[in-house]
Amino acid sequence: MMEAIVQLYQKFLSLYDIRILKVTFDIIKILVITFIGIKIGDMLISRFYKLHRKAKIQLPERKIGTLISLTKNILRYVIYFIAAASILKIFNIEMTSILAVAGIGSLAIGFGAQNLVKDVISGFFIIFEDQFSVGDYVTINGISGTVEEIGLRITKIRGFSDGLHIIPNGEIKMVSNLTKDSMMAVVNIGFPLEEDVDKIIDGLQQICDDIKNSRDDLIEGPSILGITDMQDSKLLITLYAKTQPMQKWAVERDIRYRVKKMFDEKNISFPYPRTNIILTNKN
Repeated sequence: MMEAIVQLYQKFLSLYDIRILKVTFDIIKILVITFIGIKIGDMLISRFYKLHRKAKIQLPERKIGTLISLTKNILRYVIYFIAAASILKIFNIEMTSILAVAGIGSLAIGFGAQNLVKDVISGFFIIFEDQFSVGDYVTINGISGTVEEIGLRITKIRGFSDGLHIIPNGEIKMVSNLTKDSMMAVVNIGFPLEEDVDKIIDGLQQICDDIKNSRDDLIEGPSILGITDMQDSKLLITLYAKTQPMQKWAVERDIRYRVKKMFDEKNISFPYPRTNIILTNKN
């Protein structure tokens, strides 16, 4: 009798082990298919939009980049949902049961999903209103950088030196898109009070003329605005120019470089902090 019980128990363990192995194998198979499906889907999406670039009706390059990012994002969510449903089915858990439970706790889930719904809705408005696209240089909530990805829930921005910023779409309150329109390059030139203003303005005018003739990324200027500030030890002259998108900084660097060379050639000194000491004789 005891031997029969032991044999039955061993047979049960053997069947249990086979069941565990089968479940594990099925889960691994679903995960592998999910991974392959995402890779193939991403490849097909990229190829589709690559063929679209050759069509007669062309979309802007940045718009295509945004659509590629969004389509891949949606594909991943769909594949993840199907994979999760398939894994639950292995454990004999139907999605209808989960949805029924979700219906019972819909109030709690509704409160918990408010931020998620807000992010998704904001993502749709960002895309359809064309507020910014992949590749645009933007400032969002005080963070500046190039847009790398726009998803239904989050936006990814790559800063110049401070890494990748991931911002929930629902948290985007203020957007400054520096790519879509012309930009204004502004450079303030400081010089000591003792210097000859006319000589400096003549030199700056020559710089403005040279830059106009040598750069093709200017829309207007550069021009001399005049003396814009008078401080204790220096005067400020402002130069400004309207540039093509994203060329503001290059133009400003060029102006500063030429101003430094001009100051050196004309023996014009730059302002420096100074302290005036006045001695009085009370006797």
